[in-house]
Amino acid sequence: MKTCLACLEKAYKELAERRAVNRPRTDLYIPSPESPDVYVFKSMEAGLLDSRMVALRLNSDIIRWREREGKTVKEKIPAARGKWVGLILLFSTQNGEPLAIFPDGVVQRMRVAASSALAARYLARGGAQTLGILGSGWQAGAHVPAMCAVRKIAEVYVYSPTQANREDFAQQMERKLGVRTRPVARPEDAAYPADILVAATNSLSRVILPEWLKPGIHVTCVKDSELGETTIRKADRVIIHSRKFLPENYILGFGDEKIEAQDPINLLRSEDKSAPAAVKPPFWLAEPELKDLLTDKVSGRRSEEEVTCFINNVGLGIQFAALGSAVYKEATSKGIGREIPTDWFLESVHP
Repeated sequence: MKTCLACLEKAYKELAERRAVNRPRTDLYIPSPESPDVYVFKSMEAGLLDSRMVALRLNSDIIRWREREGKTVKEKIPAARGKWVGLILLFSTQNGEPLAIFPDGVVQRMRVAASSALAARYLARGGAQTLGILGSGWQAGAHVPAMCAVRKIAEVYVYSPTQANREDFAQQMERKLGVRTRPVARPEDAAYPADILVAATNSLSRVILPEWLKPGIHVTCVKDSELGETTIRKADRVIIHSRKFLPENYILGFGDEKIEAQDPINLLRSEDKSAPAAVKPPFWLAEPELKDLLTDKVSGRRSEEEVTCFINNVGLGIQFAALGSAVYKEATSKGIGREIPTDWFLESVHP
């Protein structure tokens, strides 16, 4: 996590200084004619001038939406022989050759949590000791060590709907970090004692209520829908990850129209294949970005009483370029991985 924080902070500063370039995420949707599942091909990329490297991150997913406790949740199905498909490809900007290929899963969770933690370093109270977390899955498991890396967390409260999951999660975090972790039966029981409150769920609707935000709290999420408008408006200071707040969606049946939607579940279920109207930008889109905070273009927390908020609203290719470069350098220095002949991926004819 220490490496993740350092590499990401450097990359965001390079982006602010225009020494890096980032392409927005693109999602390609192909509904299944036999089932409610949907195939999604997701990609994003970025290049860093200093590392002389470009990263392409892609996912080949089977997605399923379902209702749970009155909320719509989104699941990735491990349909490829019981596993998922996500890759990071690294290329040299010096001669164009491919450098590495590796799964994206661990880097994916680390970059989200590290981005949240970088924001918390500037926005959470210096004496913050209690962490509340909603969710007990893959992303939640990275956010606890990430927050512990930027604040001296003494106690963690975790809520998720399934009792066995939150209890297992609490035991894992205690073993891993040595921090007392309590599973709680209601989400508000994780929120009320928290100095830092994290939503790391797969819910597409609000999970943090505005009345839970006491003076001095810092709140964050892995998608803005977990907070909702009224909760975000309760914050005195808001920082967002990026003003490019929506993926560029292309959906089978809509031709080559670019569809603006955070999650196009309703479009996929609709028989109307006319392109919808452009999405109205959310009110918080004018707020400063994380790179502005890290380069001191805007200030962090100004008082002990402020309610601060970081909206981790969309993934960026720059995260995979930064952490992918770090993974590649560490792997080559330690001799980890399998050497693949570069010639396998080169061609002798003019493309």
